[in-house]
Amino acid sequence: MRLLLIDEDPRQRALIRHHVSCRWPEAEVSNYGIQQRGPLPQEFLAQGYDAVLLAHDPESSSTLEFLQDLPARNGFAPVIFLADPEARFLLDEAQSAGVFAVLPRARVDHEKFIATIEAAAQRHQRLLADWRVSPEAEESRRFGDARIPGYRRARLLARGSVSHLYVAESEKAASLVVLKVTPSVRDESGVDQSFNRFLQEYEIAQRVRHPSIVRLYEFGVADDHAYLAMEYFPQGDLRRRMRIGISPFEALAISAQIARVLVAIHGAGILHRDLKPGNIMLRNDGQIALIDFGLAKHAALEYEVTDTGLIFGTPHYMSPEQGHGQELDVRSDLYSLGVLLFEMLSGHKPFTADNPMAIIYLHRNSPVPELPAHLQALQPLINKLLAKQPADRYPSAQVAVQEIEAARTAWLAAGTLT
Repeated sequence: MRLLLIDEDPRQRALIRHHVSCRWPEAEVSNYGIQQRGPLPQEFLAQGYDAVLLAHDPESSSTLEFLQDLPARNGFAPVIFLADPEARFLLDEAQSAGVFAVLPRARVDHEKFIATIEAAAQRHQRLLADWRVSPEAEESRRFGDARIPGYRRARLLARGSVSHLYVAESEKAASLVVLKVTPSVRDESGVDQSFNRFLQEYEIAQRVRHPSIVRLYEFGVADDHAYLAMEYFPQGDLRRRMRIGISPFEALAISAQIARVLVAIHGAGILHRDLKPGNIMLRNDGQIALIDFGLAKHAALEYEVTDTGLIFGTPHYMSPEQGHGQELDVRSDLYSLGVLLFEMLSGHKPFTADNPMAIIYLHRNSPVPELPAHLQALQPLINKLLAKQPADRYPSAQVAVQEIEAARTAWLAAGTLT
């Protein structure tokens, strides 16, 4: 039994878990906190759950919004509404909204509660069985030219030259995921570069267990396409966050988080080689998650997915040595971190030009740009991270963490969080 519980009251959650576990000791009850996470994403249909338990929160007006929204989603799992008899208007609304059942929230009748959940689960499984053989379901499993069982396509997220990203719902994970899908293509030597990059990305994420690294759920092949199922980030990436505006204090906090995850991956012998705003995702709690290890270099892997001397990455965020196809070490990622920090502080990239090669030239030959006058206290940090020669940068990500945190403490001591 797998249930999604939407309830803000910890005591009530514990009571419901007790009733459920008495009948199904191995049941999975996942809690969704409205106050912390907001509305459920519109693409989510909870099809991986047997039922959804929605409890009335007297302290919030969101219960009515959920009542009107969730049952109306075509294919959404059965909703069992838990409310006190005093909330008469909500009980009437629940009935008209099409919930599966309404039960008391406080005084739970165990037998009726369990019987209702069983009935909801049976109905859901019947409807899912019918849906799985429908033309609609068959179409929902198509991701470009690939048919990937176990996933329902919600929408195209991004279209790239090598791979496409889709928001999909996984029945197995009972959540929205991002599916990264790319054609399987072999070069003249018989090596499938796309497959190798996907495999490397999966291998690295599995080897380095860190809270600030994207969670990868599955790696597979379908219809001559490789795919990765990974964590979905409703808050988007750092680029989206920068459009809203980031204070210097926040920029330092985010940079410190990035530096800490670099400590972890560098300690595992990995260079990321493609740090950029689009690869820094934001979770609901404000923490970052590093994604896209397709261009990373792992000293322990038996294969190398790039050729020596070739340039891979994003020119705006490349170190001078990376832009010229030279040997890289951990200090190259620190340079990219410096570019990110400068952009968050100033609102623009340190070097821009009309073409990629011109940008690469500027990284190697132009002086480190100056921050605005009110941010001059942070210029030494930028100068060190963006030093042209690796030997002039911080020697490790750990040292960078210490220096960024020191700058953050000094900024706070100056009496401002802006």
